[in-house]
Amino acid sequence: MNLTGMGDLLMTMKESWFRLYLHSASVANLTLRICTLLRLDEVEQETVIAGAFLHDVGKMFVRREIIEKPGPLTEEEWIELKEHARRGASVVAARGGDNFLVEIIRYHHEWWNGKGYEGLRGQMIPWPARVIALADALDAMISPRPYRQPSKVYEALEEVYQGAGSQFDPKLVAALAEEPFWQTATYRDPARLERQISEEKQWLIQLADSYVTLSYPLVYAQSQWLDRLLVILWELKESAKRG
Repeated sequence: MNLTGMGDLLMTMKESWFRLYLHSASVANLTLRICTLLRLDEVEQETVIAGAFLHDVGKMFVRREIIEKPGPLTEEEWIELKEHARRGASVVAARGGDNFLVEIIRYHHEWWNGKGYEGLRGQMIPWPARVIALADALDAMISPRPYRQPSKVYEALEEVYQGAGSQFDPKLVAALAEEPFWQTATYRDPARLERQISEEKQWLIQLADSYVTLSYPLVYAQSQWLDRLLVILWELKESAKRG
């Protein structure tokens, strides 16, 4: 996977829009969970997770007031917002990003039923973009927004399950639904899952605040999930140095 030139994009995002950076890190965390369920090898995981970190890089070129607007968008504003996927893909491609990575960024807002940004449907949507779409939507539901309160995690998961075959790849949703941790935490002890997500987000905040100065990422590893995220972030940081 060619990450040359990608690390500086993340650093720019971190410095100019920290909340967007935290969202990207949270999506990467959820993406890693899904990749683990799919039993992807490490090379595939690294590319998909790098795509998760960079999936919204195009939003840096959208007016902030549009993204944070508390009310409905006008047609003109909606068109500008939708361009972030194409714009982000173009930026990453111009910096030498692999086609695999570029496709993740461009198509992460496609819906399984073809009602996404560009109208791709089903298997036409690159599978890594389908993974990011699921993780991105889940994080958006459980995170606060200027126009609404966050959903409880079990409520968000239920919405994801209902979106199988329409918004989301049904096989990905089925894999998520079969994972024992999510089932137990969601239906038997919802508070446990809320605490788990909250704790992971706190670690991600610390990670996002310190990753630029990491000398070796595993020193900061606190769990299997963050261990992999730290390695990939460290690789992105090193590529930025070389660039």
